Formats: sequence, C-alpha cells, structure tokens
Amino acid sequence: MGLIYAGRMELATRYAALALVTPPDTTTAMPVGRLQDDLAVLLAEMVETVTGLSMGTAVQPEIADLVRHPVRLLRHGLVALPPIDRSPDPQPPSSRWADLPTSPTRAHGAVQVWTGLVVAAATSAQAVRAQAHHMSGAQRWTALGEVAALAEVLAVTRSDLLTQFMPAGGRDARARQAAAALAVEAREVVRLAGDPEEPSGPTWSPIYPSRRIVPVSSLAALPRAVENAGRLLARGDASITDVLSLTRVLAQADRGAVAVLRAADGTEDAATARLAALLGAHADELAVSVTQSRANLASLTPGSAAVLAQGREIGASGLPRLQAASRSPDDALAVLPDVTAYAAATATMTAALRDAAARAVAEHGVAVRDRSEDSPLLWRPAVSFDVVPLVRALDGAVVTARRAAIEATTEVPAPGAERVLRVSTAQLRHALARRQIELRPDAPTTAPLTAHFEPVSQARAARGA
Repeated sequence: MGLIYAGRMELATRYAALALVTPPDTTTAMPVGRLQDDLAVLLAEMVETVTGLSMGTAVQPEIADLVRHPVRLLRHGLVALPPIDRSPDPQPPSSRWADLPTSPTRAHGAVQVWTGLVVAAATSAQAVRAQAHHMSGAQRWTALGEVAALAEVLAVTRSDLLTQFMPAGGRDARARQAAAALAVEAREVVRLAGDPEEPSGPTWSPIYPSRRIVPVSSLAALPRAVENAGRLLARGDASITDVLSLTRVLAQADRGAVAVLRAADGTEDAATARLAALLGAHADELAVSVTQSRANLASLTPGSAAVLAQGREIGASGLPRLQAASRSPDDALAVLPDVTAYAAATATMTAALRDAAARAVAEHGVAVRDRSEDSPLLWRPAVSFDVVPLVRALDGAVVTARRAAIEATTEVPAPGAERVLRVSTAQLRHALARRQIELRPDAPTTAPLTAHFEPVSQARAARGA
C-alpha cells in the first residue's frame, strides 16, 4: 500500500471518528450536508477504482442481493444517496473546501471536521487511482474495508442530519431509507474486508452465506468445520455471547474426542494416551472459562449468524457422531485419523476464541452483571478489564491446544492469515461500535435485543412474585 494513500486514509479515519461526535447545528447543517454529498461521490469513485465495478444508474436492489453482492450494493448505495443540496448551480469544491483545518486536533465545529474528512478522502482517492494496478488482492480488500467504514460514518451522520433538520415524509423519507440501507451495506463490506480468505476478482461477489458453513456429514469433515469456525471468528463480527457459545461447543467436542481416543486405545498406545490427556485438559480449561463468564457477561449488539451456524453444525452433527463412535472400539479405531486431525485443528479455533473475547469490548457492546449493592441496575456496560479473566482462561487453553496439535501432527500449527488493520481504522470501528450501541436498547441479550435494563428493586420483586 502506498505511503501517500496510507497517510491520507489514516487522516480521513481520524476525521471520521470526530464527525461521529461533532453534530452540526442549524446554521451548519446545510454546509455539512453539501460536504457529505461530496464525500459520497468520492467514496463511490474509490469503490469503482478498487473493485473495477463500473459506475452506472442506480437500481433498486432485491433483498437477496445483500448477501450475494454486498460490494456492488455499497457502490449503488453511495450513488443512490439523495443529495442535500438540490440547487442547479451549487458552489464549486474550491469554495466548499476552503475552511480546511491544519489537523484533526485543530478542527473546530462540524464544518471544519467534515472539510478535513472530505479533503483527506479526495487525496486518498487520487493515491488509489495512481496505484490501483499495482495493488494485490489483500491490499484491495484492506482499502475497500477502509472506504466502507467511511461510508458507514457517512450513512449514520446523514441519517442524524435528516432526522434533526429535515421535515419528515416525502422525498426526505426516501433519503432516510437510503441512508439506513447504505449503513447496512457498508457494515457488511467492512465485515467481508476483515476476512482474509474472501475471494477476489473482477466480479467482487462474495460467496453465499450458506456456503460459508462446513457441514459435518461425517467425522472426516469435523476438522474442516473447526478450522472454518476459527476463520469466521477471525472476521471480527462475533459477539461475546457467540464466543461463549462456541467455547462451550468446543469443550463438548473435546470430551467426545477424548471418549473416542480412550475407546480406541486398546493397545495402550502412549501417544494416544497423551493426546487424550491433553484434549481432556483443554476441555476442562474451556469449560471453566465458560462457567465463570456466562452468568456475568452478555452482548448488547447482534453477533454473527455464520459463527453461530457453524457452532451449531459442530455441536448438533459432530458431537453425536463422536459419541456414537466411542461406543465401539472398532468404530473408534475407524475414525481415529479424523479425531487426530480434529485435535490438530483445535488450536486455531481456540486462539480465534481468545482473540474474539479480547476485542469484544472494543468492537462490540458487552454488558457485565453489576453485583454492587448501591447500583440501581442489574447490568452495566463492560470495560476491558471485565473480560480479562475470560481472556486469560482462554489463553491457557490455547497453550494446551497447541501442545495437543503438536502431539497430533508433530508440527507447530501455523498462524492464520490476517489482514492489515491500521490503528486509526481500529479506532474508527470502535467509535462506530459505540454508536451502534447507543442506537440499541441498553440490554443484555437473552432475547434478541428486546429486554431493557431493570432497576434492582423491580427485578427482585419479579423473582419473588
């Protein structure tokens, strides 16, 4: 990635984080709206440059297209965003961008913040055009993820501007719908850009979500399913409840694999016994981490449907097959290579669970049960140290899983592929996650985001009733 693009995009993400917390007032709403129009044009051009998708007339997408062509829909959403300034002869960019601050720290007011964002995006677009032919597939996805994050900021702030300063109904209602759709499309592309194994090419059409899941039709597919679960966790969209659910599933699968190894160990093979002991210790460490955390941690934001689907496939299809194979020594010996391959794959998934738990507070909404006597609420928003016990427990499980992988394969497991994520981009995603939490009910999730924080007195009265 070129130094000019990297520097200007980092500057743009810093301005974008400021834009989320610097709303315009009645006197600056229209200038900010014009700058948002400029940003939409620039981002659409950058999507076209990075992906090769041609610009054209925006069409009304079908619902199914969101899961088939999210990158194409992002470009359509940027093109279709209705402009704020509908005058036939708007001001030229030279006058709209005149109030440029020297740095984000010196930006005063919404107009200067948005001017800095637009100018940084414009120079980033120039740099992308100059080096697009030399970018690798991974670099293109990185750039696309950064552009999509800026597009999500644009959609969220445009929705705020329309809600506060524009009348409801008619053309403005359609503009709000377009902004809401753009936010969804941009968020999906951000998630895709975080997946190091997404396909690239001239079509830029990711695979169907159903094809992201590895079915466990036999125990031979279980190792691939576990590896795929780790890859899906690495995308970064799994919530803390997803992490706890898959940790529990992996612990159960470990115990099923231990039962198979012990059933097959009629010859008292030392290697098999050591592998069974390591998997048993790994299962215990995972179970302890879940037991300590599941009653105290909950999610405030939606998780990953793909992660949960893969976890259900491992638990509902893989675990019963392990239990069935453990009932007969002959069946256990027949599937012993598959169980050994499963043991080798657990290290990748365990490391992905640990990493997902570590970033859950920064990138997702996490609630922790408040057990203090003077708190009026049963739950409070979590901070980083609230998940430290879970992360430490999973870190210990990672060490055990790597020992089991070495025992199973005699090779050190290779680290998974990762995409570069700049510090400024990570901070912008954190700001977007915080904003997403503000728009949702302040409630942990036993139901899909329907419960609300409840005063302790009411909760105790409900339990006593």
